[in-house]
Amino acid sequence: MAPTREAWAAAFATEARSDWTIYKMLAANAALPRCHALHYLQMTTEKIAKAYRCRDTGAELTDVLNLHVGFAKLMSAFLVSPTIKGEYEDRDAHLQEVLKSARRLAREIEKLAPAVDRRSSPENAEYPWAHGDDVVTPCQYEYPSLSLMQGTGGRAFLKILGRAISDFERIRI
Repeated sequence: MAPTREAWAAAFATEARSDWTIYKMLAANAALPRCHALHYLQMTTEKIAKAYRCRDTGAELTDVLNLHVGFAKLMSAFLVSPTIKGEYEDRDAHLQEVLKSARRLAREIEKLAPAVDRRSSPENAEYPWAHGDDVVTPCQYEYPSLSLMQGTGGRAFLKILGRAISDFERIRI
């Protein structure tokens, strides 16, 4: 008998929590190259998206297990879930701002996985890539597309991501 969708969901949520812990440790250490923290952030987001998609959607299980994308869709659905939307009652404009920056950051974080968009966006957090005649290493790259992470939108995004991880058992999308 094959594992249930619930079993897969629980396993992905557990792994996302573990990766999230490592991300926070790496992100707090300014002496380390940024790519290491971003790699764990990308893995965190991929796994928590898989957890919710296994449990709360009708997506084909093989697609959920094998694809590296889904987090941007999760963030959109998560932010308009009844629990989260209720917390922004009478603050629709603020929710729309959060949603806009979260979608943008989610897509940029998804692209950190080398298998996602290597042709048009080769920057990733794991492997060197060609840029003209040069080879760029992740440990020396600045990741300008993720500069939003340093501002208010990025802090809100990380808070929401933390909530998606910590409240997985309580929130449905």
